[in-house]
Amino acid sequence: MQLFYQRFNIQEYLLFTLLGITALVLLANFIGPDSAEKTTDWLSVILSFTVMVFSTSMVSKYGLKGNHGKAWILFMLFSAYWFCAETVDVLYELALGSEPWEYADDFFYITGYQLFFASLIFYLRPFAKQISKKLLIGVSIVSVSLLVPSLFMIAESDSMNGNLLVLVSYPILDSIILIPALIGVVLFLKGGVNFMVSLVCLGIITQIIGDNSVLFLSLQNLYYPGHLVEVLFLWTYAMFAFGLSNQIGLFSGKSNDDLCPACGKTCTGHV
Repeated sequence: MQLFYQRFNIQEYLLFTLLGITALVLLANFIGPDSAEKTTDWLSVILSFTVMVFSTSMVSKYGLKGNHGKAWILFMLFSAYWFCAETVDVLYELALGSEPWEYADDFFYITGYQLFFASLIFYLRPFAKQISKKLLIGVSIVSVSLLVPSLFMIAESDSMNGNLLVLVSYPILDSIILIPALIGVVLFLKGGVNFMVSLVCLGIITQIIGDNSVLFLSLQNLYYPGHLVEVLFLWTYAMFAFGLSNQIGLFSGKSNDDLCPACGKTCTGHV
């Protein structure tokens, strides 16, 4: 007997979720800035916690076995750090009613970026033969093309506040992570990696777009907590969660234990 929630495929559930997140943030912004900030903060905590739980499940499934076992341990640590970052924001701003201690959340975000990058490297390592020099050069050019304007905007801004090292670390880390993320998307389009990997890569690309959008808006004094652009960050968590849930088999009613965790096919060459 097919359960009600199994009548829709995971792509449809993801679309419903992304639209629902967007609608909530739009409504919150319509009500007012305070409502928008609280809505995005709590959604970030809930979604990041969900990703952490799912990634822990992936670690329990694959353990330390091969490249992908190491990749999931690193991803779990990444999700834990970002969950801590989101929790710090809520704890200070909503629970304590004060501004977060300067750079408290940045420590967790920046450390998490590095863990995510390492996770992607381990995950894509078995596909090294499919990654041509032409592809590597192409995605590197795209990455540098994104980095240079961001650094230029920071250097030319008259409204720079805070630690310059922290400010420039985000576009630099974004540009580094963008390289394996784009490679993952290209491999998916070629049928090389599975749907889960593609969602993880698309999720971090969405995060990168959000980071650069916030940077631009902040330098123009147009950004505020709860801004509609934060929808992109919430989408990132949603894509991560649905990618992991697809591998776990949450919506299909069965897990993909018999399939390669990388390409989604029956093979042993990518472990």
